[in-house]
Amino acid sequence: MKKTLLTAALLISAPHVFASDNAEMFPEMPGFTKHVIQLDAVENENLDRRVQLVANSVMKVDCNIKALPMDIERRSLEGWGYSYYVLEKQTSYAGTMMACEKEAADTELQFHSDLLRYNSKLPLVVYAQEDVEVDYKIWAPVE
Repeated sequence: MKKTLLTAALLISAPHVFASDNAEMFPEMPGFTKHVIQLDAVENENLDRRVQLVANSVMKVDCNIKALPMDIERRSLEGWGYSYYVLEKQTSYAGTMMACEKEAADTELQFHSDLLRYNSKLPLVVYAQEDVEVDYKIWAPVE
């Protein structure tokens, strides 16, 4: 019997995200930038594809912190029922307490979300703190 193995492959990595162009119903949030991601329509998108948010920011950290400490929260837009996401840096986070050879320095860190539902019919709206850049990756199975 022949077995077919499906593996996930990264299809696209977006260089940047639109700045609040096509989602007027989503209000502005003070201290946050609204990022609007419009996904391309594809066949069987709901079954085959997922989206992963990637946040980048520069923080002053030592050798104990390797990833951007972020909280991601899914919220619903009242009156519309549409979902959006809020990315916020954590103020307290776990570290290893390892003795570091170097002093804390500005370092670019990344946060990767869980895989989110792919839906080209609605924009994917993400609010992130002003010093956080938002990109995304699209994942799909490959035969």
